Amino acid sequence: MSYKVLLTKEFERDFKKLDKSFQDRIKKKFDEVAENPERYKHLHFDLSRFCRIRIEKLRIIFRYDIQKEELYLEKIVFGHNY
Repeated sequence: MSYKVLLTKEFERDFKKLDKSFQDRIKKKFDEVAENPERYKHLHFDLSRFCRIRIEKLRIIFRYDIQKEELYLEKIVFGHNY
């Protein structure tokens, strides 16, 4: 079961700023995440409905909907600036 990956405008804007090697790594990683997004780290407090993954110094914030089988890529965070 693979989730459909959807991008937000903010994510697209941040994604275009990255160099090609980071873009390729993110695409490859989210092919893996789309298979089972529940296993990744869930955030707390105000961001409790979101999850994150780390790729070097980048953090990618995403959420998913089990009923619709959709994965929403929300934002790319540089460092720890959620």
